[in-house]
Amino acid sequence: MTETSSQTEPQSDLSSLRLSVVIPTYNRKASLLLALGALAKQTYPANQFEVIVVSDGSSDGSAEAVRDLKTPYRLRFMEQKNSGPSVARNFGAKIACAPVIVYLDDDIEPVSVFLEEHAKAHENDPTLVLIGPQSEPLGEAMPHFIAWEHAMLRKQYENFESGVWKAGPNNLYSGNFSVRREHLISVGGFNEKFTRQEDVELGFRLAQIGLHFRYEGKANGFHRPTRTFQSWCKTPFEYGKRDVQMARDGGEEKALEMAQEHFGQRNRITRFLAKTCIGVPPLEAAVMTVCKVGAQSLPRKFALDFCSLLFNLRYLQGMSQELGGRQKLWNVMKSS
Repeated sequence: MTETSSQTEPQSDLSSLRLSVVIPTYNRKASLLLALGALAKQTYPANQFEVIVVSDGSSDGSAEAVRDLKTPYRLRFMEQKNSGPSVARNFGAKIACAPVIVYLDDDIEPVSVFLEEHAKAHENDPTLVLIGPQSEPLGEAMPHFIAWEHAMLRKQYENFESGVWKAGPNNLYSGNFSVRREHLISVGGFNEKFTRQEDVELGFRLAQIGLHFRYEGKANGFHRPTRTFQSWCKTPFEYGKRDVQMARDGGEEKALEMAQEHFGQRNRITRFLAKTCIGVPPLEAAVMTVCKVGAQSLPRKFALDFCSLLFNLRYLQGMSQELGGRQKLWNVMKSS
């Protein structure tokens, strides 16, 4: 790995730093600049946090744009060869100077109290992992599948707020969370072999050393994903594979227990179609085609239902492949 750095240092006393904001980035110059601009407008004192941007092989002019910025906070821009977001996040944590790491994705615009809320939560709670929301920017156009993502997250956040659900390691999303650097380093950071579910896998390891998780709605950021529909379709497939790997290779049986529980909560149509088509290639192909057409082409009210169905089926496809086939999948899911 090779790195270069550029930094703005409005203060020289690093002992005042309380937070290190780590932002991995890859070819998202516009949204990255939006995030950095929002960090310049925080209610939290600028001399108490630094921002470390780790470019994962970007080629869109991000380096030049960031190096031209003048910020009220200490800003460092680091470059590495394209190695994935987990490597970038780990590198950022390694060079961080503050005791608490705040992870922020490059497509999230934090609200003005974002850092204040993260910092306040850690003041008297040394074993905390704080999870903040990645909210929908209201009034902005987006494709159906992104609207579906926001709807699913909104439901999750509402359940956290009402106390119906309690935040746990399976709710750890790398785009907006904070943890003490010492804990992150002690567990070895993100698993760099994982390109999906790396945050949840980290969450399980943080839980193993006694950390607890809390959701804070005020530590909000507006999320503007730019992924394609094809990329979105790959995501649940990778989630299914990674959950199996976490249980099989990492001893995290909870990952499969949650998969069983969640499948049991799906509606009858989803469960029927899954049991009928997963692992039967001709049926899989036909059902997936219908779901993809519905998810992209129907009015939003109906498209969201097809997004849910497609996401669940793709997840089970990933599990089936990693487990070694249809029979092994349903042996695992038999309690559902």
